[in-house]
Amino acid sequence: MSQPSITDIVGLCVFLATLFFSAEVANVVGPYMAIVTAAAIGGSFALIRRDKSSRRSAVFFYFRVCGVATIGTVVVSIVLAGYHPQLTERVLLAPVAFVIGLIGDDWPSLYRAGAQKLGALLDILIKLKGGGQ
Repeated sequence: MSQPSITDIVGLCVFLATLFFSAEVANVVGPYMAIVTAAAIGGSFALIRRDKSSRRSAVFFYFRVCGVATIGTVVVSIVLAGYHPQLTERVLLAPVAFVIGLIGDDWPSLYRAGAQKLGALLDILIKLKGGGQ
């Protein structure tokens, strides 16, 4: 029986999981290993940007960021794969988890920036239609 080639980080994590679990369990655990690892790396950058605080607060922040990334990664990956058919959810898992972890607690400022861009786009569209003189 030949081993399928490993083409992405999720495949590598599935392979590593087979060292400890059966193949069926590794197929479930492997993607989550990739998600948690990528979220932890992104979360470490978010933790560095954060103001210095107690260790307990830092650990709580780190686990919270990794938890949010673990929960939200699959949904975001499915949505993004729907917009770009050449990318699969599996390929997007690790990068999406990394970005979610990297954002950390900066979601409100990200939403504000997105709302400002959307407002500017709507102003341009209104002017192009001739509604705003």
